[in-house]
Amino acid sequence: MDAIPPAPPAGERHRGEAMRVDVLLEPDQTPDQLVGLARLCEQYGIHALWLQNYVACRDPFMCLVPAAQATRSVGLGVCVISPWEMHPVKMANALLTLQEYSGGRARLVIGGGGEWLARLAITPVKRVRAVREAVELVRRGVSGQPLTYQGELYKVYGYRPQFGAGEPPLVYAGANQPQMLHATAPAADGVMYSDMPRGRIAETVRQTRGALADKGRSADGYRVSNIWAWHVKSDREAALREARRELLLRGLLERWYLETFLSPEDCDLVERNKTAFFKAYRDRSGVIAGVPEHIVDACLEHLTLTGTPDQLEARIPELLAFAAAGVDELCFRLHDDPAEAIRLIGEHVVPRLPKGGAA
Repeated sequence: MDAIPPAPPAGERHRGEAMRVDVLLEPDQTPDQLVGLARLCEQYGIHALWLQNYVACRDPFMCLVPAAQATRSVGLGVCVISPWEMHPVKMANALLTLQEYSGGRARLVIGGGGEWLARLAITPVKRVRAVREAVELVRRGVSGQPLTYQGELYKVYGYRPQFGAGEPPLVYAGANQPQMLHATAPAADGVMYSDMPRGRIAETVRQTRGALADKGRSADGYRVSNIWAWHVKSDREAALREARRELLLRGLLERWYLETFLSPEDCDLVERNKTAFFKAYRDRSGVIAGVPEHIVDACLEHLTLTGTPDQLEARIPELLAFAAAGVDELCFRLHDDPAEAIRLIGEHVVPRLPKGGAA
């Protein structure tokens, strides 16, 4: 287990004493199933329920409407929308509509494209600028103030929707790497990292705070979230199979993540054998042929929370390390049987983490 990083120096924003717990769901749930899962989140003190946005799946905003009407406190968000699949004005309209249905609990992550670029054969132009302008436009557009925005890539004149509920919905930038962080994080209400390992989290939070400072933006109230893979099941073999199956998605196994815990030679081996991880993902077998077990085990240890419920107590310090580094929203990415995962998180994790603040 990695050592828990020291707290940031006095004077920096630090929420190691407060951490909210979110969950991120695969987009394979029906709207009715999402109602039950959102209610379960409320029952177990989960702060927010996020829904993935993939190409060949139900519309996430529409799917969350029944859950918005059936719940009272849990946040409801969409993760991730890119400006190549939806114009920022349409993002703002959809987000405000969910805000209205939920009575003020909507949120959105805007990012750089994910699978949409490949599936739609889109070559992004000025990716960082496009995401930054989308974040700026959406955040200003949902503020309740009239908006005329003249960016290089996106423009709108006299935009002022007359709907939404109370406080503006939350807009996050989906960013990991320094260039995207520096450009987009200060324009948002918060930032959501994906699979940021403990070996990178402290420096990434420092980069985020530095980006805020460079733009003259206060860090007070700014939200720092990290998506973390959850593979905890009563059946250890099922947990391992699911975790191994999904390893391809953990930072897409980019070297920048892996080099914090693998040797250069092992990083090379992973790069040469990406097809084995892809096959394990596509055939859902979890069998990663040709990759030594010590590499797979290291990836599971450093990029996921995998195991059985009786092991969770020993893993809590790993989660507290994120809080100590400045993460104030830990977003567990769930896969199979999300209801059971929510119960386990509510019973074993939420009570053990520092209590968060307002929604």
